[in-house]
Amino acid sequence: MSALRRRRLVQDLSAPDAATRWAAAVELAQTRDERMLRRVERVLENGRTDDGRAAAAYVLGFSGESAFADTLARRLVDPDESVVVRAYAAEGLGHMLAHQPVFAGIRTAIVTSLGDPEPEVRFWSAFAAGALELQESRPRLERLLSDGAFVEGWWTVGQEAEWALRCLDGEEHPPLPDRV
Repeated sequence: MSALRRRRLVQDLSAPDAATRWAAAVELAQTRDERMLRRVERVLENGRTDDGRAAAAYVLGFSGESAFADTLARRLVDPDESVVVRAYAAEGLGHMLAHQPVFAGIRTAIVTSLGDPEPEVRFWSAFAAGALELQESRPRLERLLSDGAFVEGWWTVGQEAEWALRCLDGEEHPPLPDRV
């Protein structure tokens, strides 16, 4: 992929059109160019729109580059950040750090976010806690079992917490709940 193409894709992360934005995000998540990923990180940290920052969080989370884990964790716990960005940050951490060491600061960010007031953040933090097998999250996940908040396009926070607990119990690839 040419440098010009990469720059254009990074710019497209902030496009007003969702289809353009997410096509760019999916393509960028497949590349392993550290300079380009640093540009994406700047979009996440300084982008003008929630949607652009959310797309940047997606790219970093699915890039497989754990060097960006701290950036995602900071966005996850930032109370002034939008819900959509924090949710993508939590999901990204769950994907990015699977089968890798998860350092204390990131573990704390995920576990703390299980108590977030926003259902989407609790949902994706439960996903991350289960995917990363964060045993210290068990008490909070157990409290979320009765959380009936529904996350559009998915299922309830409580169902996601149940899935995460099955991961903590050592079940490999527990089945996902049916989407509503």
